[in-house]
Amino acid sequence: MMSNPPTPAAWGIQLSQLWLECGQGLPISVREIALEVTKTRFPDDPVGIIKGHGVAGIDGMLSKRKSKGDWCISYDEAVTVPGRINFTLGHEFGHYLLHRKTREEGFQCCQAEMLDYESAESRKFESEANKFASYLLMPATDFRDQVEGQIVTLDLLGHCADRYGTSFTATALKWVELTDQAALLAVARDGFICWSYPSRRARLLRAYLPSGTPVPQSSLDRLNSAVDINRRNQGSRVHPGVWHPALEAEEFVIISDHFDMAIFLVQFPCAGMVEQAEEKDRDAFTFLENRAQGLNWTR
Repeated sequence: MMSNPPTPAAWGIQLSQLWLECGQGLPISVREIALEVTKTRFPDDPVGIIKGHGVAGIDGMLSKRKSKGDWCISYDEAVTVPGRINFTLGHEFGHYLLHRKTREEGFQCCQAEMLDYESAESRKFESEANKFASYLLMPATDFRDQVEGQIVTLDLLGHCADRYGTSFTATALKWVELTDQAALLAVARDGFICWSYPSRRARLLRAYLPSGTPVPQSSLDRLNSAVDINRRNQGSRVHPGVWHPALEAEEFVIISDHFDMAIFLVQFPCAGMVEQAEEKDRDAFTFLENRAQGLNWTR
């Protein structure tokens, strides 16, 4: 019998490998793997059912069914983006594997909670559940195979989102986490940055925007002037001083699949080789969790 992995990432890697080694293809069905794996490995308190819950505003829930001694993962069936549902199921499955012994009353997760970390406990639990879902649904080796040598476009990211059954937001975040390019993902609401995540090379350029930073006006103008903005496959060139004090950038603007948010995917094609001290590699959700601890992290 396999031992329980020590980290959220290790859990995701182990289960994605198990799925693929059993001859299953992508995307990984969280519904199938959660029901089968927990029945075998945790027969005393497995995930017994996955179903819609009909509660508006709550994307996913993990709850204990005391009468049956098992757990229920439920989701908002009114959500129309399949990848968003699959990532939500992965997130709740992560709570089950990692946190059910700590919080037996379960979890209720809306997208704001999954994307923003407001308390120390929320930062830890939500970051770990997101990290697990990312590693489960988007195996790093396969993801790199899809994007290696490719110029990033909305079509490329859309292809990856379809391949892994994940939301566009989660897929874009995974690309920024894995890329060797200088790139930044920023998520905004009402004209202000909610959070941003720079790639490793972009961190060396100090390309980071704290929560509450106003979105550049030229970017807002592009966002507000294009109804069909998600169909724009090529980015817009923007001059230095917009996303970075000294660097020209290429900007994609995307209407998020997470309610009223907008995503800005920014690359710095002229960054070249950065002659600065190396920074320790960190995955996206660990970076966001650590940033939240030292910043005014607001919605």
